[in-house]
Amino acid sequence: QLPFLDTGYFFYHNGIAKARRRRSLQHKLHLEKDSRVKKAVQQEGFSRRKRGYRDINDIDINMNDPLFTKQWYLINTGQADGTPGLDLNVAEAWELGYTGKGVTIGIMDDGIDYLHPDLASNYNAKASYDFSSNDPYPYPRYTDDWFNSHGTRCAGEVSAAANNNICGVGVAYNSKVAGIRMLDQPFMTDIIEASSISHMPQVIDIYSASWGPTDNGKTVDGPRELTLQAMADGVNKGRGGKGSIYVWASGDGGSYDDCNCDGYASSMWTISINSAINDGRTALYDESCSSTLASTFSNGRKRNPEAGVATTDLYGNCTLRHSGTSAAAPEAAGVFALALEANLDLTWRDMQHLTVLTSKRNQLHDEVHQWRRNGVGLEFNHLFGYGVLDAGAMVKMAKDWKTVPERFHCVGGSIQEPE
Repeated sequence: QLPFLDTGYFFYHNGIAKARRRRSLQHKLHLEKDSRVKKAVQQEGFSRRKRGYRDINDIDINMNDPLFTKQWYLINTGQADGTPGLDLNVAEAWELGYTGKGVTIGIMDDGIDYLHPDLASNYNAKASYDFSSNDPYPYPRYTDDWFNSHGTRCAGEVSAAANNNICGVGVAYNSKVAGIRMLDQPFMTDIIEASSISHMPQVIDIYSASWGPTDNGKTVDGPRELTLQAMADGVNKGRGGKGSIYVWASGDGGSYDDCNCDGYASSMWTISINSAINDGRTALYDESCSSTLASTFSNGRKRNPEAGVATTDLYGNCTLRHSGTSAAAPEAAGVFALALEANLDLTWRDMQHLTVLTSKRNQLHDEVHQWRRNGVGLEFNHLFGYGVLDAGAMVKMAKDWKTVPERFHCVGGSIQEPE
C-alpha cells in the first residue's frame, strides 16, 4: 500500500521489467475491468540526473588530518583564495548551542556509505531505505569511477561528526542522517520518486535533493502525479502536521538553462537553493530563475586545489572535490536543521519565511544579474535569491518566531484539454 494514498497500491514483478512490458499491460487491462478499481496506471521510466560533479581540479586526496580549516564555506578566513567573511556563519549558531541535535535529514540520492567512520555515529538506520533495490540497506553500488559517491558526499556536508579527527565537520554535526537510495537504476519512475519523498515523514524532518530533470536547456519537466500527491501530503501531514521541509538544488545548466522550467526547484513546496563560489561570484553552472530563495556555496577558484567542498567520500575516504549545486542543497539542509533545533515548532512555510528574512547579500555579485529591491524593501537576485544563508541570524530569529498564518489560496478556474 502507498503511504501517501489511503486506497493506492503498487504491484511490481521481480523479473526484468522490459521483458514484462506486454504482459504488464494485460494485467492493467484486467484491473481496469474490475469494478473495485477506480484507476490503474502503468509506471513508465524517465530521466533524473544528479547535480554536481563539476571538475575543480582532478586530484586525489586522502587526508589523515581534519579538513575543518579547509571548509571555507563554514568559516571563511580567506583560505583557498576566498573572501574573508563570506560563509554560512555557522560559528555563531554553534556558539549559541545549536548543532542539529534532535533533527533528522534524509538524503535522497544514490545511497550513503553508512559504514564511513565520520557518518556512522549519526546514521539513522531505521529511517533509511533503498528504493532502487527494495531493501533497508541504502549502500551505494560499486563502480570503478566512484560515480555513486554523490549521496555520501552530500551526507557528510550535513552530518559529519565533529572532533573525531576524520575528514571535516557537518553543518549540523549532531543531527541524524538517513539514506534514501533512489537514483541508481536505469530510469526513474513516479512510484520511486513518490515513495522516497514520502518515506517516514514523522521521523525525517528535512529531505535534501541534489538532482532533477536533465540540465540541458531543452527539458521542461517536474514531479508526476504520484510525486505531486506525495509532496502535498508531506507538507500537510509531515512532522505532525508542521510539514516536511524539501530542499532542492536549483540546477547546473548555467546560462543555457532556466530553473523556472524545473518543476521541483520551482515548486511552492520546496526551498530552491543556488550556489556561489568563495569570492562571491556565481558559478558558471548556476541557473537563473525567480524561484531561487537563497544560496549557499559550491566551490572556489578552479586553480586552487583546496577550493572545493570538503566532505566524506566512499569507503572511509575524504574529498575536497565536491561541487555544483549538489553541494549547495545539503549545506542549506544543515542550516535548516540548526533552525529546527532552535524551534521544533517551525512549519514548512515558517522555514521559507526565515530563509527570506535572514539571508544576506553579503559580498555576492554578478555582472549580468543585478540586485534589486522588491515591494517590501528586501534585496533579491535571480541567481542568488535573497542572498547567502546566515545560520546565526536564522537560529536567533527562529527561537522567538511566531508561526505564520495558515496559507490562503484561491482558485480562479480550470482548463480542460479537448478530447
